[in-house]
Amino acid sequence: MSGSHGVLHHAGDSPVHRLPPHVKILVAFGAVLGVVATPRTLVALFGLYLLVLVAVWAVARVSPWWFLKRAVIEVPFVVLAFLLPIFGTDPRTDVLGVPVSVEGALAGWNILVKGTLGVLISLTLAATTAPGDLLKGLQRLRVPAAMIMIATLMLRYAEVVTGEARRMRVARISRGDDPRFLWQAGALARSVGTLFIRSYERGERVHLAMVSRGWTGGPAGSATIVPETPAAPALHVSKLAFAYPDGHQALFGVDLRVERGERVAVLGPNGAGKTTFALHLNGVLSGGSGTISVAGLDVTKRNLREVRRRVGLVFQDPDDQLFCPTVREDVAFGPRNFGMSDVDDRVMAALRAVGMEPVADRSPLHLSGGQRRRVALASVLACDPEVLVLDEPSANLEPVARRELAELLLGLGRTMLVVTHDLPFALQICPRSVLVDGGVVVADGPTGEILADADLLARHRLELPYGFRLD
Repeated sequence: MSGSHGVLHHAGDSPVHRLPPHVKILVAFGAVLGVVATPRTLVALFGLYLLVLVAVWAVARVSPWWFLKRAVIEVPFVVLAFLLPIFGTDPRTDVLGVPVSVEGALAGWNILVKGTLGVLISLTLAATTAPGDLLKGLQRLRVPAAMIMIATLMLRYAEVVTGEARRMRVARISRGDDPRFLWQAGALARSVGTLFIRSYERGERVHLAMVSRGWTGGPAGSATIVPETPAAPALHVSKLAFAYPDGHQALFGVDLRVERGERVAVLGPNGAGKTTFALHLNGVLSGGSGTISVAGLDVTKRNLREVRRRVGLVFQDPDDQLFCPTVREDVAFGPRNFGMSDVDDRVMAALRAVGMEPVADRSPLHLSGGQRRRVALASVLACDPEVLVLDEPSANLEPVARRELAELLLGLGRTMLVVTHDLPFALQICPRSVLVDGGVVVADGPTGEILADADLLARHRLELPYGFRLD
């Protein structure tokens, strides 16, 4: 998947591409201001602006047609520009027998020429500057961190949505849809609506991932390490119950104790409440009843910052967790939010631990599924948590990547909760398992014994893969 990089960035090695990104940003900003400030009657000056742009394209070795295809984003403004002369105010003049508003024509020309030049200038900047370099340029210009974060999320989100739209288009075409025909407009419209809903849901999940790594929406504070209680278990959950705002009761009273160094699998069918339970351990979800403590520290609003440092939550879909333009920035996101020092050293150590050091400067979307899962794990390891909570870590992995992930997790030597449907994976990783169904723990014991109880598994819609033998 090339994402929006392939849509707006035209990779190259021209003099324009090699210019420092902050210089190109300043030039583009000044050019747009100049276009906007130019009186609409100076037609020749607008022509000169366009010639300069074409010259820049020639030096950058990018075809004008490449820009024109992407300039379709301004079609609504073009339509407005052509409507203004028709519906504008008096006085009017005849043009080919049609009464045209003089002021409307001037206003339409103003919108058309300035809008087109503004779009082409922006496209030129995007085409000759990689998204990651744009962000570095903004940092060099000392743009406020909040605005850089917004720009970061916009760039990453554009990649995800573009990839989603492409997959939906392939799915439509595979079932006989041809968007060139007018009668398929309804299917296209429904796809756009579905894409909007999916994008909204994705945004919610990305927000949860940000919160789980210490993001608060404000500036990062300094790191404050709260002393642990040595005798306390790594996790202690008592009578945890929770209902969503729509009234759906997901947890009805979960009890669980996990000692330090234990690896415990959380098994159960779809809808059993496993992910809801996992989100409570990091304080992402709250508001129900019951208590949770992490190494003796209660999960309360006052302690959330330290709780989220201690409990690293790895989401099921890496695309929810990886939202920065580069792997390096994604892994650094948590340590920076927690106000940790030596962020760069932490990032490289975490990437080295998962074997992803060589891809530090690549976009997460340009990695394989297995690689993205490793990077998502690194983004949590960089915060040095006491407890790792992994939601369906082996989902959609090919056998080799699945085996490599299992070997990696076994070598980490940390307290671990693994939420999974993959029963052989649970057996390989976790000596102990708890089976959750209907929002409560229905079984707790050695993984091998639970998986050997075929009646227990059947009652809770679980079964071992065909041909798999416990012995």
